[in-house]
Amino acid sequence: MTDAGHLKDLLKSQWAESAQDWIQQDQSVRTGMLDSWVYDALGEVSGKRVIDIGCGEGRFSRLLGELGADVTGVDITEALVQTARSLGGDRETYLVGDAEDLDEVASESFDLAVSYIVLVDLLNYGLSIKAAFRVLRPGGRFVVCNIHPIRSSQPGGWIKRGDERLFYPVDNYWDEGAREFPWWGRSFVNMHRTLSSYLSAFRDAGFILEGLEEPTPSEEQLDVNPGFDDEFRAPNFIVYTLKKPLE
Repeated sequence: MTDAGHLKDLLKSQWAESAQDWIQQDQSVRTGMLDSWVYDALGEVSGKRVIDIGCGEGRFSRLLGELGADVTGVDITEALVQTARSLGGDRETYLVGDAEDLDEVASESFDLAVSYIVLVDLLNYGLSIKAAFRVLRPGGRFVVCNIHPIRSSQPGGWIKRGDERLFYPVDNYWDEGAREFPWWGRSFVNMHRTLSSYLSAFRDAGFILEGLEEPTPSEEQLDVNPGFDDEFRAPNFIVYTLKKPLE
């Protein structure tokens, strides 16, 4: 097996092994902050056909369904898809599939696509971006929420003195590739790429960049989750809004 093949298998198997950990994971940073940014980027979803690429256990797909969207969630981890199906509503369909090709999905069949912190889990992220372009109708939009490249360069977390968070380190930024970090008591791997690499991949797929945001909490969100104040110190997430041209 090639090194790339081994890494792709690892990126897949670690989620299969960690499915229950993820289902039980605290989602407050998503529910308490990120969701609102992704909603704003998507715009009105009622009556739209939406594909949630890398849907996991279906949490965000369910929210979109409750807002009136007809949602297809796709994920490579069978245990997560099974959970999504068990919890899903009438407006949702869930498929086991690879975000890098979306072979189960017809071309030009969706108005909106969303990738919610998924590209860092993919070896061939450029293929996933091209697959999203293929399944969108002309004029459709693709919203990508991802770990900020500044954070993914050193995913091990803050440099601390005791309990005090001194700063978030940035190092080996231009050295793209796998990054190991501890999660759920085991070694986990994400993929790091530079901001310019992501923007080039979007352009090469044919997308037009309509917006780029670095989420921070609102005053109301900060009141509910005071620990989110660190989001103002170093960018943690990034949201790209992309459009497939009409022609």
